[in-house]
Amino acid sequence: MAALRARVGPVHPAHRALRSTAGAVEHAEPELALDDLCQIIRYFDLRITLAEYGTMQALAEELAMTDLLEDARLLSFIIS
Repeated sequence: MAALRARVGPVHPAHRALRSTAGAVEHAEPELALDDLCQIIRYFDLRITLAEYGTMQALAEELAMTDLLEDARLLSFIIS
């Protein structure tokens, strides 16, 4: 998430939303953070790397939330 936040830069509207999502991670709310991150990516039309998507996928599997990631349909947001 930090890499994505760094890519969008501090003036991008998504930066604040991503910082809030990072706060959810810090407060041990990974389910909320994953859901928020999916929504932010879609809403702001952000691009993520395959590695970032892989990290999200691993977290979703760990939390038994793979359906959330599938429903978010983020594959079209992946850059090479």
